[in-house]
Amino acid sequence: MKKREPKKKAYLCRQAKLKHEKYIRRKPKQFKQFKGWLKFMADVHKKAKENHHKAINSSFSSFSAKRKLGPKPEYSDTIKYLAKKREAFSEDIKPIKENGHFLLPEIFSLTENYSISFSFLKRLFFALYHQSTSHIELDYSKCQRIDIDASLCMDILLGEFILHFKQCRKKGHPVHIVDISPTNFEKPDIAKVLFSIGAFSSIKGFRINYNDIIPYPLSFGIIHHTQASKIREIHITQMVDYVLRCMSKMKRTLTAEAEDDLFKVIGEVLINAEEHSSGDKRFSIGYFQDTEENGEHIGTFNLVILNFGNSIYEKFSDPECPNSQIVNEMKDLSGKFTKEGLFSKAEFEEQTLWTLYALQEGVTSKADWKRGNGSIRFIDSFFSLKGDNEKDNTSYLSIVSGNTRITFDGTYRLIDKFKGKNNRKFKMMTFNKNGDIKQKPDKKYVSFVKNYFPGTIISAKICIKETNSEQASNEYS
Repeated sequence: MKKREPKKKAYLCRQAKLKHEKYIRRKPKQFKQFKGWLKFMADVHKKAKENHHKAINSSFSSFSAKRKLGPKPEYSDTIKYLAKKREAFSEDIKPIKENGHFLLPEIFSLTENYSISFSFLKRLFFALYHQSTSHIELDYSKCQRIDIDASLCMDILLGEFILHFKQCRKKGHPVHIVDISPTNFEKPDIAKVLFSIGAFSSIKGFRINYNDIIPYPLSFGIIHHTQASKIREIHITQMVDYVLRCMSKMKRTLTAEAEDDLFKVIGEVLINAEEHSSGDKRFSIGYFQDTEENGEHIGTFNLVILNFGNSIYEKFSDPECPNSQIVNEMKDLSGKFTKEGLFSKAEFEEQTLWTLYALQEGVTSKADWKRGNGSIRFIDSFFSLKGDNEKDNTSYLSIVSGNTRITFDGTYRLIDKFKGKNNRKFKMMTFNKNGDIKQKPDKKYVSFVKNYFPGTIISAKICIKETNSEQASNEYS
């Protein structure tokens, strides 16, 4: 029988040649990967040195394995924007390593306990972004009250990161955080927030209906979308319907005129939130609870609308701001305050003045002069839901944008002003006794604050009494 050895040798030689050619082709690719790993490790060591932390250990084999998975899913626009704003929420430098235990503040509120609450949010964002712990425990044992402004911010952060982690795992990319869980949330007031509009409801989809609660679940408008205006109209209708449901609980109804006005002001506030957003979403949430106090039926209405993006001041100070006339008015006003020494560092600065001015009727960053009624009328319309003009210890409306905080509780009211040759009437709120925007406002209600909010958040908390319906007969029927 004839031997076939020569053919076998020829086959092996051909295979060796092909293998060698493949090796030659792969060598530049491996070399590029190796250079990429060296750059990656150099960046790690550089950042560790800058932040006085120990660099992580990595090997070329583990680095190469990750490269084979394909690109890692991108963060959402919200996370990317917040990551760029180093001063967001707090200037505190958070640890690169975490123990994972997050004890919520006794009062978790961006209005009443903002410094501690913002610091908590900064630490949570830092831990989620850097994945500096494998387990995150949200401990409510010391928490006595949660306001929905703080709850909304925390839930947005958790929701955006959890979605990102799921996308990473789906594509095979490792995620260091394996568990995020709440503990010690048995207090009735805490549980009601968590299960009606909070994390359990908005993130987990686990909702409990309470007889004394009317929730307006977390909603967000997708800004850069072909159906953005249609989505906004739906949300305006839902929000007005929500207000009417809350009012009916207190045996109150809005007049047709008041209801139409509410549609308009909510619509403009939502448009403003979309225009000022640097991300792809604007957020809103509501919470109403009715109680009996000393035999009197009382309801507490809460609503929050927020966007992450440029602050009001940043919007107007942008060289590309289309409404140059308003910007010039603001600059003239700044010049007057500077000349008279009315600005004071870390108490009342230019951005505080410009933010206050931006709230006044007729002021808008857009060239469209039909705009610019939302913020001031929003304050007026929502505070009118009380049914009286009396100040109480519960009701307020707060606007936080950048380092400016403005709080309205009824102490100062809207006043009529007249402007131009035609003596056009418009409304102003100056927060001073003389009703003059050119004079310094009351620092208790208009102030520069250390903590920077990366966007604008409007929080309304209104106490509604059933017995106020007769007192408000001119406005409500």
